[in-house]
Amino acid sequence: MVGLKKISSTLLLAFLSWVILGLLFPNSAFAFKTYKRIVSLAPSVTESLYFLGSIDSVVGVTDYDTFPPDVSNKPSVGGNVDPSLEKIINLKPDLVIGEKIFHHDLLNRLQAFNIDTLELTLHHRLSHVKEAFFKIAEKVNRIERAKKVWQDIDRGLGQRRSQLAARINKPTSMLVIVWHDPLIVAGGWSYIGDIMNAIGIKNAADSKKFSFPVISREELLLWNPDVILLVQTKKGMSINAEEFMKVTGNLPLKAKIVSFESEVLLHPGPRVLESADVLIKAIDMASKEEANK
Repeated sequence: MVGLKKISSTLLLAFLSWVILGLLFPNSAFAFKTYKRIVSLAPSVTESLYFLGSIDSVVGVTDYDTFPPDVSNKPSVGGNVDPSLEKIINLKPDLVIGEKIFHHDLLNRLQAFNIDTLELTLHHRLSHVKEAFFKIAEKVNRIERAKKVWQDIDRGLGQRRSQLAARINKPTSMLVIVWHDPLIVAGGWSYIGDIMNAIGIKNAADSKKFSFPVISREELLLWNPDVILLVQTKKGMSINAEEFMKVTGNLPLKAKIVSFESEVLLHPGPRVLESADVLIKAIDMASKEEANK
């Protein structure tokens, strides 16, 4: 009996310690909560939840979510910038994940309805993408899964760098254009630029220490990159090479201009390797065009 009392006391003390730690450190590993109804306010968040194995818990997304493909079957709460508070509440979520720059006030209002929220900072660099991914993983208790995903990303970037280096004879510069009028590009302080650097492609706009700066026609001519990638999206830019040349006044560029569906580049989430493959595809298309001359 004395032994049983000691065991019971030990178990009770352990339980009380766990409860106290959970109260003192609500965001720590001692305070796990299972979320069954999650609303995502950004495509990158939705994609992160997919890679973490939590997509089945997502009950609401935005109009701009396109991945995974069956995400279109989930209810939309509106656009990335202006989601509907009413639509979100009607979905009865237990967690809403958004970005500070767009959703700060909305997330605060949701807390008044006793809905848990997670506010992320905008992902400028690849390191910020990783940080946000792990914050989401911590919230939904998927840290080990997140570590595995990011290990695969690091390994995959290294493999692509080696493969690309073996196929091209000289360093290739590329300019990634995300909008044509005004000219908006992936600058030197962007996750796209970081991916380019990781796989061995020179970002022609690296000197622009912004994420997505507006550039002039003069800068475009001065940089004169080897390849220009026009990012085509389902809801956004769909300009082709011929139209782009007209917009820029038919500048005497040496660049091979390629354009194809590459929306993944605009979703700063864990689809990093897909983004890398898009950039490599642009190099390959430009090389084929050169070889066919």
